[in-house]
This record gives sequence, structure tokens and C-alpha cells, in this order.
Amino acid sequence: MILHSIIEGKGDPVVFLHAGLETGEQDFVEQREALKSNMCVIALDLRGHGKSMSDDLRNYFEACAGDIKDTLDHLHLKQVHLAGASMGALAAVVFVKKFPEYAATLTVSGIMADKPEDWSDIHKEEAAFQRQLRHDEDVTQYFTERHGPGWGKLLDLAQDESWYPFSYTKDLDGVSAPVLCIAGEENELETAAVMKYKSIHKPVHGAVLPFASHLVHQQKPEVYNTFLKQFLESYPIGSFQKVQ
Repeated sequence: MILHSIIEGKGDPVVFLHAGLETGEQDFVEQREALKSNMCVIALDLRGHGKSMSDDLRNYFEACAGDIKDTLDHLHLKQVHLAGASMGALAAVVFVKKFPEYAATLTVSGIMADKPEDWSDIHKEEAAFQRQLRHDEDVTQYFTERHGPGWGKLLDLAQDESWYPFSYTKDLDGVSAPVLCIAGEENELETAAVMKYKSIHKPVHGAVLPFASHLVHQQKPEVYNTFLKQFLESYPIGSFQKVQ
């Protein structure tokens, strides 16, 4: 499916993929504002989020990868910078592994590389918290307005212990684009991903931000933006490239 997109600015295209239960409009706000004066900033609503409504959430991350490809083809973009956080970072990794030719660079944050030994316990705790959200009327109204009445299916995704695509995140095999991996120091599992990716994949730049945890781009936007700008400026696309 072609995803809903917000496009601002001119220059090398950078595509932002939002965190779970966010939208393209409401996430990466500071980053888009910082870049749109000299880049073409594209914010997508992932499948089932915002205005990219879909009841089919099977094989979610593979489906998202196909959606991103369809959307870039629709926009006649041959190569882009990709930046994702949390669920958006997972979708970005799967996309770049399946369609590496589209990625000029890849920026990810809020991502685990390896399945933790206590993953079952971690998942049970997160799944229980998400189930509680359904019983909060204010939360239900908020997400219904943001994503439509089917938003609960997004929570259902994470109820399955095997929802996290560790088979994709465990390495960067097949990824030829330069990578920037950012984590908050308060999340040890995601900090470990920065260290692992740097050790196994040469074109990886890593940053661990103090006083931050999972959503570093929201918690420390100025520091995040400094690293992101330097990274993107180091690997320019040069001009828009269109699918032949």
C-alpha cells in the first residue's frame, strides 16, 4: 500500500519512520523542523497508523517494508536517507535488508539487536501494560482520534511474544549503506545494540546519549539533531534520483 506522507522542503530526501502509536505528523517534529530548510523531509504514517489505515497487520514488518518501497516508487524516489525510532527503526532495518538499493543512509534509535535472555519476562510486563491501556477511556479516545477505531490491533501485534523481528536486527548483513545507531544510556539493551553494530559492521557510527532512554529523539532532540545533521552531511545523495 502507498503510505500517507507529509513532504516539506527541497534537497536530498530524508524519510522519517515514527515510533509505535505515533504518526508521521506528530513524531520527529524537532528533526523535521531542523532539516527542512535544506533537505526534502518526508514523514510517513506506517501501516495501521494515522492516515495509513489498514486492518491487515499480518507479517507486519515485512508488510511495512513493502509499503515503504511502494511509497518511494510512487514518489519517484530511487534513493533516500532513512531515519526511524522504535517501531519505525525496526521497519527501517527490515526495509533496508529487503531493498538495500533504496538506502543512502540508515539512522536507527530505540532498537535491540539481540533477544534478551529474559525476553519472556520483559514481554509479559510490556504486554500487561498495553492491555491496561484499553481500559482507560481517555487513552482509548486519544488513540481512536489518532489512528481510527482499529487502533487496538496495533496493541495486539505486541501481545505475541515473537513480535519483535530479532531475526532481522541480530546483524546488519546485506546492509551496505552507512548506519547511525543512537541509544539512550538508561536502556542497556539498546546501548548494547550500538556496541554490537559497531563491532560487526564497518560503516556504523554510534552514539549513546546521557540522561535519555528509549525515545532519544524526543528526550534529547538538540543532541540527537547534532549527530543526525553531521551524519547526513557526511553522506550526501547529491540530488533527487528517480526510479527509471
